[in-house]
Amino acid sequence: MTLLLLALLVAQAPEAEPAPDTGSAPVPTSGDRHGLGEEVITGQADVKVEDIKLYFAPQIDPFSPISDLLVPGSYVFDDALYRTIDSMTVPNQFIRSSFLRVPVERDFIYGDIMVFLPSFEKRVATWELVVSNSLGETVRRVVRRGHPPAVMTWDGLTDENEPIVTGEVYSFTFNAYDAQGNQTRIPGEPRRINGLVVEHENEWVVSIAADRVFNGSTAMLLPDAGPRLDEACNIVREKYRKEVVAYIYTEQEKLSSDRVNVILAELKSRLVLPDGAIKVAPRFIPGLKPKFSKVEIHVL
Repeated sequence: MTLLLLALLVAQAPEAEPAPDTGSAPVPTSGDRHGLGEEVITGQADVKVEDIKLYFAPQIDPFSPISDLLVPGSYVFDDALYRTIDSMTVPNQFIRSSFLRVPVERDFIYGDIMVFLPSFEKRVATWELVVSNSLGETVRRVVRRGHPPAVMTWDGLTDENEPIVTGEVYSFTFNAYDAQGNQTRIPGEPRRINGLVVEHENEWVVSIAADRVFNGSTAMLLPDAGPRLDEACNIVREKYRKEVVAYIYTEQEKLSSDRVNVILAELKSRLVLPDGAIKVAPRFIPGLKPKFSKVEIHVL
């Protein structure tokens, strides 16, 4: 009886409905089962990354080379360059390079000197420029016909074609005449010439008033003499061909000799030149006024 009831219960049990096909992966076996809430995803898929990369345009200033040259103090020159390189391996073109620069000494006059900017409403028939020294003596007179140029310049030479004297005060007078001979006179401001750079007789001459280099009637350098000597050496680097000769003018023989030794040491410390290329010579002139004492460097 018991067996008959068990058979009837088994026969009446409902069949399990098949699970709907959802496209999921088959349920793993007991050995691969995962915990509640976990899901196993298999297969491959193409993924396109849409990240936006930051782009920084290069900041290039086309005028930077010119700007670098115009900025005060921006020099390629290395102050220790001429002390650390071997002078025997340096060609002259490198020594004379215009890049070996330090700040320009503003006390120097280079080439022509601008004297006037004349402007006349009436027609000028003739004009003249007169340059006089501190004694009132005319050292240069330029006379021309017709209207004067827009800018009046002077080449720094005397009527004898000699460079002017450093340490001297020069006065400039401009005279203009019309066709009837009426004169218009324009005086210029007197100016003391402390330093001069001029090409004369196939050599360059750098002339510096002694009181801009030395302290009084001594052989001691002024505290601010360095930039002037630096600029003199700049000219040497640019114009040097075979030798440099420095003349020291004073009114005393011993003073000239002492200053010669100082200038020689200063030039050697600043310049890289072949042995024997730098020469110095004292030039003492009895009765020479102290204001006319000078350091004159000839670059050959």
